[in-house]
Amino acid sequence: MAKENFWSIANLVKTPSLPAKIVSPIDSVEMVLIPTGEFTMGITESELNQIFVLDGSQNPVFMTEVPARKVKLEAYYMDLHPVTNFQYGRFMEETGHRKPQLWGREGWNEPLQPVVGLGWDDARAYAAWAGKGLPTEPQWEKAARGTDARWWPWGNDFYPGFCNSAEMNINRVTDVTRFHLGLSPYGCYDMAGNVWEMCEGAWIEGHLPMRGGCFLGSATFVRTTVRWSAEDHVNGAHWLGFRCVKNIPER
Repeated sequence: MAKENFWSIANLVKTPSLPAKIVSPIDSVEMVLIPTGEFTMGITESELNQIFVLDGSQNPVFMTEVPARKVKLEAYYMDLHPVTNFQYGRFMEETGHRKPQLWGREGWNEPLQPVVGLGWDDARAYAAWAGKGLPTEPQWEKAARGTDARWWPWGNDFYPGFCNSAEMNINRVTDVTRFHLGLSPYGCYDMAGNVWEMCEGAWIEGHLPMRGGCFLGSATFVRTTVRWSAEDHVNGAHWLGFRCVKNIPER
């Protein structure tokens, strides 16, 4: 198990205002500020019907995104990218934590590819080592869609080539820095496609939630509000990764 490395925003940031970006001191990851305020979480019944038409089916998975509601969050910092193989390798070297299921597998272990083949406890152990945590679903969704209720991180129209989805026909993970056109309103990469990302919370029957879709999902399955869960919470899958969040205490 990783030991927890405690660091605080107050010690890291010496200015009265919070900077738009910081670098977390343990894993040297760039993080972006998601400011205090309300956003729209979820979708309306009208939007659900539009998604049914776009998908060509009435998939009950999409029904868990209803209703649309206003949620207010305090400010926090979110990793700019999903955690990569390089970063996870550092964590394993320092802690002796177990290897992911696909560790060393050709085509899945490039330094800038997101780490996959691991479960929630592995992600939580990394986050504790890095002095951070896994995002809640509201934190993840606000970072992905901003305050204007976007269907995809870049807007309300889907464009093949803005993310690693099924439309690209790549069929595996890609470098987390690749899709510059698909950034969220706060500048986060890969919040649509590439890998599903683990969050804290509960989905259907208490299953742990994941967000954002992956390289196997088509346009409807890489939206900012889409929800699902992995069958194996312990070992994950070849399409499941994560990113971290840092909460900001009152200053």
